[in-house]
Amino acid sequence: MRDFLTAVCVFLITAVSQVDAKPEYELVDGLLLAKPYDRSQQEINITDYWVSEKLDGIRARWDGTELRTRNNNKIFAPAWFTANWPKATIDGELWVARGQFELTASIVLSKSIEKRSHSAVNSLSKTVSTADAITTKDFVSSERWAKVKFMAFDMPISGQPFSSRINTLNRLNEATPNPTFAVVPQFKLMSIGALEEKLEQITQKGGEGLMLHHEQALYISGRSNKLLKVKRFEDAEAKVLAVLPGKGRFKEMMGSLLVETREGIQFKLGTGFSENERQSPPAIGSWVTYKFYGLTKNGKPRFASYLRTRPQSDLPN
Repeated sequence: MRDFLTAVCVFLITAVSQVDAKPEYELVDGLLLAKPYDRSQQEINITDYWVSEKLDGIRARWDGTELRTRNNNKIFAPAWFTANWPKATIDGELWVARGQFELTASIVLSKSIEKRSHSAVNSLSKTVSTADAITTKDFVSSERWAKVKFMAFDMPISGQPFSSRINTLNRLNEATPNPTFAVVPQFKLMSIGALEEKLEQITQKGGEGLMLHHEQALYISGRSNKLLKVKRFEDAEAKVLAVLPGKGRFKEMMGSLLVETREGIQFKLGTGFSENERQSPPAIGSWVTYKFYGLTKNGKPRFASYLRTRPQSDLPN
């Protein structure tokens, strides 16, 4: 009888341990990157794709312990921001709202570290001592993180189609009690016409565009023709070589930037700037993102227009 009871206990312990055990996935090194969707040359069956909004934020990877940028630099998020997140490796976008890339970057890429808990933010004393000044500064930085969400969109799991990976993500999201963690909504469209209509709706609301992810696509390192970005324009980065003076109404301000692409193509970037940006232009040596509409026969971008300054730590490889 004693042997029988011992055997039963061993069986139950083994069964429970198997239920509680977390599946071990083989992870893919590197990042999956999208290719532009070329309407004129590309024919796709849109019903084979999951569609989502393209978020204009800072791409990040959560490794189950900490956040890192696309270039593997540590992101100094407050402890409360990532509390109770899944113990899994997840790709996502740190995002505030449409059209808020600069604000997002200023928060996410800061190296300030919180000194107090997030719950105490609203109970700060109106008068603080000099000794508390540094703590309060870092505390305010923590408060700014309350504007940010981690919008998960994929998992670098080897051998599983995207539909399976997104189902896993949604299950993890349901089990995560922290509202700073969310999953980018994925949906299906039935025609290319519906895709164009959805793109127009998103663009009119200030969104950047759409992402198309083939439901059977595997996660690979590098650019994939099964992950497509759909936008009204293309964009790229260029390095600032010189700040050129303005004329007429831009006299005594910046007129344009002389920039150079990664491919060594130089051109002047003179539109898309606010008056404040012309008075305080991007620094020589910094990188800027510009939008354009195709290339000339000489490889220069057509109708190039300034979008934003790109932080060095967020530059694509």
